[in-house]
Amino acid sequence: MNIAKPVSAGNPCPFLRALVSQGMINDEFQPIGRLSDTICAISRVSDGGKPLPFVLVALIALAANGLSPVQIWRNGRQGVHLSGLRGGPLDKRGAGSRVIGVDGTVNEAELERLAGFASPKTDSAGETEPGLDAAEITRFMETNWARAAGHRRAIDRKLMDGEWPVLLQVLGKQGAGGQYLAVADIRQFVVDRALPERIASRLKL
Repeated sequence: MNIAKPVSAGNPCPFLRALVSQGMINDEFQPIGRLSDTICAISRVSDGGKPLPFVLVALIALAANGLSPVQIWRNGRQGVHLSGLRGGPLDKRGAGSRVIGVDGTVNEAELERLAGFASPKTDSAGETEPGLDAAEITRFMETNWARAAGHRRAIDRKLMDGEWPVLLQVLGKQGAGGQYLAVADIRQFVVDRALPERIASRLKL
């Protein structure tokens, strides 16, 4: 894979930013089918063994740039405008993790805050590392929701369920106590804009 391709600040999703940086998808217009295939392929080689459904991913992609019939038609015809996701219906506008700033830079303070919700986890090799399980991710999201009081939308809490819990499913490790998202892996796809090596090495795209 190509490494460190430039990523637009208009793309606020850490996971999609990593895929763009690795050259797996286009930072401008990405066909719905290709985008959905790529995301589903990653989920198929994940440790969790629960592939994401293609139809669901495609439907979300169709509405990613706007909910009007014209915009949905455009996305279906031209592809998802990944550089135009910021400010769209899937953008939580500061009600989420805030690890990626509006200028596309990584907010280290927010990454450290996220890591504060982690606890020691034991991986399949018996090694211990900080990570977040499903309960800790939920607590993290609830805290984000609470701090956004006054400028959050009702839908923002639902949008959170489509971010970190899905990342847990796609990028999480299987540990002694169940699946968890390793803090080191979070830093890798947020800061380095790269998939964990154990996932990337299994991909055949």
